Order: sequence, then structure tokens, then C-alpha cells
Amino acid sequence: MKTKLTIILVLLLSLSTYAQIDSQKRFQSDSRKYYVWNKEFEKYELKETEYENSVIDIREIGSKTNGYIVISMIDNGQVRLHHGSILEFTQTSEEEGTWLIRSKFMRAKLVYNPKENTITYLYDVDNKRYSKLMIFSVVPDAVPNAGLKAVVAKSDD
Repeated sequence: MKTKLTIILVLLLSLSTYAQIDSQKRFQSDSRKYYVWNKEFEKYELKETEYENSVIDIREIGSKTNGYIVISMIDNGQVRLHHGSILEFTQTSEEEGTWLIRSKFMRAKLVYNPKENTITYLYDVDNKRYSKLMIFSVVPDAVPNAGLKAVVAKSDD
């Protein structure tokens, strides 16, 4: 009887190792640099340094090659949203990772460098290269949903 119980326990534990694991990383940024490819000089040129809030969510569903990425930026008082499904993930160094993203209208690449606390977002691809990129200075959220806070208004009624 003990052996049957032990076998059942081992089987249940082994099934839990195959369970789907979802992970979500959220990064906050208060500044970003915007670069555009210059065909004449064959290099990226800094167009603007923006000191506005951005939120970057990376949601991996089951594995690093499945999920989606959402980048929400405030730009001159307007919100811009870039999003897409993760097509591929590559580990470019021990700590740096690269995600390839695709949505209905665009292809993009996102590179996270934890040593420098930056996320590089390359988008608007033509036949040869990405023509635009943004480099975000980021801080990972320590607590999930830390950016969502309840606001209670008091009135003097």
C-alpha cells in the first residue's frame, strides 16, 4: 500500500513540473531617447530625448517564445500604444535577452539589458533594417500591479 501511495505521489509531483508557467515583467521608465536611421550617413541619429512616463509589459505564457509585449508611452500629453505577439526569444548574453515581436501592422525587436537598466525597442522595419529605435531607462516593478493604486477622494459635503 505504501508503494502505491508513493508512486501516486511521485506521478502527481512529476505532472506539476509540466504545468504551464506564466510570467509577467513590468518596467517603468521616466525617460527615453528616440533615434531615426539616417540613410545619408548610414547611422542612427538622436532626434529627441523625452522625459515622459512609459510602461513596458512582457508577458510570457508557457515559455519565453510565446506571449505578448505591450509598450505604453505618454508623448506630449497623448498616449501611444505599441503591442505585438512574441515570435522568438534569444539569449544574447548571460543577462541580456531579445524578443522578436509581430502584430498585424508591424515587426519589432525588444532588447533588455539589466546591467544598464535599459530596454531598446527597434521598430518600423524596411527591407534591410529598423528605421526607428527608442532606448528606455527602466526600473522593474518590485510588486506586481504597483502602478495601479486606488485613489480616494474626500469631499466636504
